[in-house]
Amino acid sequence: MLTHVHTRKKIDELKILYTEFILYGGYPKIVLTSSIEKKERYLQQIIDTYIRKDIRDLADIRDIDKFNRLLEVLAAQSGQLVNVAELSRTAHIAKVTVEKYLFILEQTYIIRLLRPFSKNIRSEVFSMPKIFFYDTGLMQLLWLKQFQKQVLGNVFETSIFSELIKKYQKDQIYFWRTTDKKEIDFILEHNAILLPIEVKWNAQRFRSTAIDYFCERYHISKYRVISMEKEIDLPQFIYPWNFSTPSSPVTPPAHT
Repeated sequence: MLTHVHTRKKIDELKILYTEFILYGGYPKIVLTSSIEKKERYLQQIIDTYIRKDIRDLADIRDIDKFNRLLEVLAAQSGQLVNVAELSRTAHIAKVTVEKYLFILEQTYIIRLLRPFSKNIRSEVFSMPKIFFYDTGLMQLLWLKQFQKQVLGNVFETSIFSELIKKYQKDQIYFWRTTDKKEIDFILEHNAILLPIEVKWNAQRFRSTAIDYFCERYHISKYRVISMEKEIDLPQFIYPWNFSTPSSPVTPPAHT
């Protein structure tokens, strides 16, 4: 059996590895390169050759500058609601063209438009999707032009999405939001079971209002809070690398 010291050491090692994954993404060549400068250079090559050239040719994109601008805007919005009309105004591209570009970027596994979960309850928002990039390194270079030294909140959330999408079908993952802005980061619908998932770097910042409401509304008792700084010894609170679909009920938290 591992001692507490050994367990803590192992957790610290896993935190370092997962933080590297968040900051630099999961492309094999990037992961296997130790130099940050080389990671940036290799990833920039992927952006220039695959995204800016191959996808541009595939979609027969005429205005390269506007397409590149749209990519940057989308990268900045990973984890946020997507408003096509707003994107059209920001990037100065016709709405129908924005929709075409979004479709191409989805089909080439650069982004995923995450649909809202709804069972036709009037209070639930079910119009705009959220956008997520599949790769956090790619997202950051498009958005910020360089890797960051610290993990940003939407980058952490994007990393969790990229892990979920590896394990589950795209039509099994949703987000949830109500008209009064109760929101849950992800809803996993797997084997006819609903699992709400919140993503918080520091678990102490988790507030249970939305989870309570969702669990009561849908008559469920299981949920997860994925955190890097969890420090809460309850089965609902897990590290990213410990995620699995729960097999036993988890009691919803008290209101906080």
